[in-house]
Amino acid sequence: MVDREVLDVDESQLRRARVEPRLYGTLRVPYRAGRTQARKAATPADERAAVRLAARGAAARLRPGIRYLLGPGGTMAELARELGVPKTPLGVDVVLDGRVVAAAASERDLLEQVAQGPSQAVVSIIGGQGFLLGRGNQQLSARVIDALGDEPVMVVAPEQKLIDLGGRPLLVDTGDPVVDTRLAGFARVVTGPGTTSIYPVHAPENEGALHAT
Repeated sequence: MVDREVLDVDESQLRRARVEPRLYGTLRVPYRAGRTQARKAATPADERAAVRLAARGAAARLRPGIRYLLGPGGTMAELARELGVPKTPLGVDVVLDGRVVAAAASERDLLEQVAQGPSQAVVSIIGGQGFLLGRGNQQLSARVIDALGDEPVMVVAPEQKLIDLGGRPLLVDTGDPVVDTRLAGFARVVTGPGTTSIYPVHAPENEGALHAT
């Protein structure tokens, strides 16, 4: 058991399309390495230019005829700005050929969209935690990821977010060990126009199962 901060989104800031956590107190919680998430780190002002560059790099990679499932967060909001489309701050929105075809989509909505044609999820990294899937974007469930193609996920983040992890891997925790194994290994992270980084991805659930055997 360890002490952990209890945070939630500040609703007044959310109405201004700003996702900022508010501290409500601390609680003692069960702890297991790789399964208990750390506090989300905000993006400092001096990194916002890097976020814009990462978003610009992702926008340049989007192709016609592909449905892109944009996850939540500031980097995805910046990508939406690059594309000239609206973005729900905490939702997953589906963009096809420069227009939003599903806003704040549920898992069911996403499965219906994916069934209509080629699709890819686009996500960023939760700052300070390293999660790609399984924290804050549960709409991108194991069923949705499994329904996508050979490259189900595009990862977009400023390089500083990778540096801040201090060598810790990116994490996927969809709740389905088979899907998590498919995603584990290495991810190509879009960090800017024409620039990418290769970074390791781990699945904590699978690692826990290995340690238990």
